[in-house]
Amino acid sequence: MPKENLLGDLDGAFVHLMTNLAQERLSIAVSAIAAAEHLLEITTQYVKEREAFGRPLATKQHIRFEIAEMATECAVTRTFLDRCIADHDNGELDAVHASMAKWWATELQKRVADRCLQLHGGYGYMSEFPVARAFTDGRIQTIYGGTTEIMKEIIGRSLLG
Repeated sequence: MPKENLLGDLDGAFVHLMTNLAQERLSIAVSAIAAAEHLLEITTQYVKEREAFGRPLATKQHIRFEIAEMATECAVTRTFLDRCIADHDNGELDAVHASMAKWWATELQKRVADRCLQLHGGYGYMSEFPVARAFTDGRIQTIYGGTTEIMKEIIGRSLLG
């Protein structure tokens, strides 16, 4: 490869990767919460329109509880991520909080996708529906950028090390 195509220092890829992991994990977390919020919007609209036993699903208490729980979890996660983004902008985001954000937001995305798929019933499992694609596509979020288990290890070491 010609020198003019080199990004960063020669043989410096690992150092570059390690110094930018917090930002990478934060960006994964942001995409995860955006996906979860989008799935919640789609599902909220769906349960308002879909009927079972002659009434919209949204009239069922269990459905309202599911939507309320997901909305609350998304709101709390968004608030934490907003703090992490502000810390990153100020150069203060550390590996531990980036790991917390990545772990929590990606696992939330997975839970929300699963619950939204369930609320869509059989339609939720059909690949023509966005919720089915989100269920399968979102699974990688808990793996790349460091698995959930690695995130927990980083957090645990910081607290107990």
